[in-house]
Amino acid sequence: MPAAAWTDEVLDPMREVGDAVGDAAIAETYELGRQEEVRQALLGFGRNSDALPADLPPQLQRYFEQSSALPEWADRELIERGRALLGRYETLVVSTLLCASLPLCYGCADGAQVLARSQRLTSGVYRRLMETSQFVVDVLDHGGLGPGGRGLRSAQKIRLLHATMRYHVGRQGDWNRAWGLPVNQEDLAGTLMSFSVVIPRGLRRLGVDLPDDDRDAFFHVWRVVGHVLGVDDRLNPASFDDGAELFDTILRRQQKSSEAGTALTKGVLDFIREVLPGPAFTGAGPTLVRHLIGDQAADLVKVPPADFTKTALQAGTVLNFGYGKSGDTAPLAAKAASELGLVVFKSGLRLTNRGRRYEWQVPIGLTEPQPS
Repeated sequence: MPAAAWTDEVLDPMREVGDAVGDAAIAETYELGRQEEVRQALLGFGRNSDALPADLPPQLQRYFEQSSALPEWADRELIERGRALLGRYETLVVSTLLCASLPLCYGCADGAQVLARSQRLTSGVYRRLMETSQFVVDVLDHGGLGPGGRGLRSAQKIRLLHATMRYHVGRQGDWNRAWGLPVNQEDLAGTLMSFSVVIPRGLRRLGVDLPDDDRDAFFHVWRVVGHVLGVDDRLNPASFDDGAELFDTILRRQQKSSEAGTALTKGVLDFIREVLPGPAFTGAGPTLVRHLIGDQAADLVKVPPADFTKTALQAGTVLNFGYGKSGDTAPLAAKAASELGLVVFKSGLRLTNRGRRYEWQVPIGLTEPQPS
């Protein structure tokens, strides 16, 4: 769909649209009373090459079979080129996810409501952030979307998580229908663009100006993932420029301050403060967020003022990690972003998961709906 067609008349109805295939699979699972059985069956189901667990409910069996095939337009060469960027910029990609993609999503107030109301996200912030980071690595890892990779399987599990959230949260008594359907198509598209558009933009803010061919290949990877996640084809554009226009349109429509968005962003900042080493990084989280998304967007989610004072003063010691002395031409923000990305899968992973990789699970019993 061309960018000019993303009008309010097109996007407003998308706030009432979910995912028919995923929603049918979850609804049947509940109707049969097999929530826990299915959760256990899928618990260790981590690679694309893994055989489907035996005796799944029919709709769930159909869901995995339908969503396991990449779209006809998926280009293996583009996928390989796009995913190879992880090897070059892994630490910056992870930091941009945490300090740009997520805060921008949280600044969309209506979409943030469902995240705040999910016990899984509010009571397990650290695990959720590590799982999201693990998902990016799974998708961009070598062969992540291939027969033996983890990226496609992770996307399938996340799609079921979204369906589970729609099943529960929309039935809760405090859900305001003015927010739209939980995890609706507009919010899904905005979240997808927060990976495919915001990460290349963030890399540029950190001094990595990707060639257009690399940027477009990276965008293609996430377009494929969007298809697996059940994003409507009309909101899953083929080009980076159209994706950027769609994302900016969604931000113009949805950005406003909310308690939910502020609380979710605080969880990210608390996580960064916990995993970054020593007092030298006291102001790193807020400063990185403001550097990557700008003060206006950061103010919406009440990010504290930028303060790299301690970091800058100690740049000759703590911030060297391979970049040279404090007079190095590498931007200070990029240095801190590199350190953050590095510790997410080292110190951060050990801190929150005893050193094991995070596996996306399908929380079939996410939370019991409250009476309306």
